[in-house]
Amino acid sequence: MRYTSGFGYYSFDLRGQPLNLDITFTCGQAFRWRKLDNQVWRGVVRGKVLDLYVECGQLFWRTLPDEDEMLVRDYLRLDDDVESIYRHLSAADEYMAGLIRRFYGLRLLRQEPTETLLSFVCSAVNSIPRISAAIEALSLRYGDLVCEQAGSCYYSFPSVEKLAAMPADALSDAGSLGFRGRNLQLVARQLLERGENWLDSLRSRPYIEARQELMSLRGVGRKIADCVCLFALDKDEAVPVDTHVKQLANRLWGLDFEGRALTDRLYARIMAVFAERYGSLAGWAQQFLYYEDLLRSRNRFAS
Repeated sequence: MRYTSGFGYYSFDLRGQPLNLDITFTCGQAFRWRKLDNQVWRGVVRGKVLDLYVECGQLFWRTLPDEDEMLVRDYLRLDDDVESIYRHLSAADEYMAGLIRRFYGLRLLRQEPTETLLSFVCSAVNSIPRISAAIEALSLRYGDLVCEQAGSCYYSFPSVEKLAAMPADALSDAGSLGFRGRNLQLVARQLLERGENWLDSLRSRPYIEARQELMSLRGVGRKIADCVCLFALDKDEAVPVDTHVKQLANRLWGLDFEGRALTDRLYARIMAVFAERYGSLAGWAQQFLYYEDLLRSRNRFAS
């Protein structure tokens, strides 16, 4: 680690490992990142503000209100051998190899499990910009002040205790969540019942067990459980499946999914196809494919 005098940033040598913040923070796995006018990415993570940018193979970072090197390393999974992951996926098929060349530097994050779960509860049948806006509104109203920077105040994601105690209607109104406000309150109350460390303990459990435990919560379905497994619990084999993933699997591999509802059986079939092609890194593959489909959708909307 090196301190950059005069700018308040520390730096890590990425040692040739790819990291593209523009792609990583906009591919649908995290919702509290914004790019500032100076090209620095700023987010609120685990009760701290992070400022990040990459230049000449170096990651420059600072955390506010105090220094937290381990937070940066852990959140960005800087100990992963991403090049090895890319080689494994590229060997699976040429299409994936092309996506890796195109979106070089996309990597999975290790997010805080509780915030991840509750954020994806807010995401049901919603777009990424609206999810981000809803989470910021909730944090502003019910989170704790982290710090003030350049005239802007930054707030932590609301605690489970506060979300569980709030009336569902208040949560719905705060973030324009509608029915998701009721689900948010419901899941928060169940997390309180399970105990403080219950979600964190799932990181050490096998994927299938962790997924089943998450789905035992009322209001948490297959996709939300898999999002938490992939983006917060180090289950790189998890494949969150929605209608977009079903459609891209049909388009790329000619599978007969067209017009069929996303039942438990079909969900499991799509997951099995990903596992057969990409093995224990199926979740990484899904994220590359999902990001490509996300760009396709944005381009269609823009035109």
